[in-house]
Amino acid sequence: MAEMPVLQGKGISMKFGEALVLDSVDVAFHPGKVYGVVGENGAGKSTLMRILSGFLQPISGEIYVDGKQTVLNPYKAKELGIVLVPQELNLVEPLRVYENIFLGDEPTGRFLIDKKKMIQEASEIIKNLDVDIDPMELVERLSTGKKQMVEIMKALSRSVEILIMDEPTASLSEDETQKLFETVKKLKTSGITVIFVSHRLKEIVQIADELVVLRDGKKVYQGALSDFSETQIAEMMVGRKMDEIYPEKVGWEEKNVLEVRDLNSADGKIRDVSFTLKNGEVLGFYGLVGAGRTELMQTIIGVRKLSSGEIFVDGKPAIIRSVKEAMKNGIVYLPEERKLAGLILNFEVFKNTSLMTLDKISKIVTKPKVEVERFEFYRKSFDIRVRGPYQITHTLSGGNQQKLVLSKLVETGAKIFIMDEPTRGVDINSRYQIYKIISELASKKMASFIVVSSDLPEIIGLCNRVIVMRNGTIVGEAVGEEVEETNLIYMALGVSESQEKFKE
Repeated sequence: MAEMPVLQGKGISMKFGEALVLDSVDVAFHPGKVYGVVGENGAGKSTLMRILSGFLQPISGEIYVDGKQTVLNPYKAKELGIVLVPQELNLVEPLRVYENIFLGDEPTGRFLIDKKKMIQEASEIIKNLDVDIDPMELVERLSTGKKQMVEIMKALSRSVEILIMDEPTASLSEDETQKLFETVKKLKTSGITVIFVSHRLKEIVQIADELVVLRDGKKVYQGALSDFSETQIAEMMVGRKMDEIYPEKVGWEEKNVLEVRDLNSADGKIRDVSFTLKNGEVLGFYGLVGAGRTELMQTIIGVRKLSSGEIFVDGKPAIIRSVKEAMKNGIVYLPEERKLAGLILNFEVFKNTSLMTLDKISKIVTKPKVEVERFEFYRKSFDIRVRGPYQITHTLSGGNQQKLVLSKLVETGAKIFIMDEPTRGVDINSRYQIYKIISELASKKMASFIVVSSDLPEIIGLCNRVIVMRNGTIVGEAVGEEVEETNLIYMALGVSESQEKFKE
């Protein structure tokens, strides 16, 4: 007889306004297993997790816990041992670690909070997880990875049976991610069910026992993970073959739209850099961490001070000492950290589209009607998935936020786009859409692109020409058939192909 699921959803459906975001989803989770839940942005992953943890009520369907039909709310879910660790951490940073762990569930003795007991129990949880965290430390002083661990400790202090983790590694380093995985394995060994939501397929393959795939609000697969490669999982997510994700590479005109000659930054991070960008070209910049790619782009747009060198736009000398002066010269920059430098997250989405062009809309007062009309144009053109123009930006998925940044940049009318890690933290389908936008603008010679990326398949799939950097300077260039993995890695490492063959 099959083991009874510890948590089960049958026919779960959910609407936001007129949008059906979950459509009759059936899922089942058994004790002592790690489930990887994947799907493109907007597939319904987070909505399903919030329903299974009691934070949302479905419009139809039933939830069963240990075989019994249950109507969940956050308090009922907590009683039953179901805990959601959200993507945005819910910690009170000025409080200490032990205070956060027991916040709202503080043990008492003789009508007063038992501080000694809290510290003792927090220390025991920390010891069991084998993590280096002082229970007396202020949470605001912890790294992002350790803050994530404090969220898990909060769950463990409440006798968790089912731990739901929504994009837990989104802000973690590689080392922090591996420590989190060690913790997940310990939880699994102790019989806890872990539901691990992530867009990082490499991590899902590494940590999960079973796979759940959602697409457009429907479950398209639940079962064993071992039979599938990352590519096959991605194809289930988007409903197309992965070899279709990159558009056909476009040619360029020989005219230089940007020329950089002997550029040196005042801080010494960039040394003697020269290159050209052609009209309609998608030019890649590749290198290992610390190679200086971002620093170079920030020097070109005036964020970093330049000590010597020249910049030419359309053959004319350009003096660029600020982002505003860069924009006047038709150059815009998509930053690596969109949430910090690309968007105002507490603004309505339409306001972000027009953020850099308010002077064109009105010299005196803003005109919301015009701003909304411009946003609606990009909403349709770029497939920005929102409930409406007044939705607050921070509620959008990563992919839709990135497309919103793109709408803001394209709205400026710029001809040169510098894009730093354009698809970091973006799901497969949004990647495809962003690549399509780049390709269409370049093929029509409406814009030229510099793409800075650490993702080699992205660089190879998008670019006909790639410049490689190391230690703040250009060390090589690849064109056409030379744009392939081995060649680019050798240049980035400073190892020649002949040296490598000699070693063999």
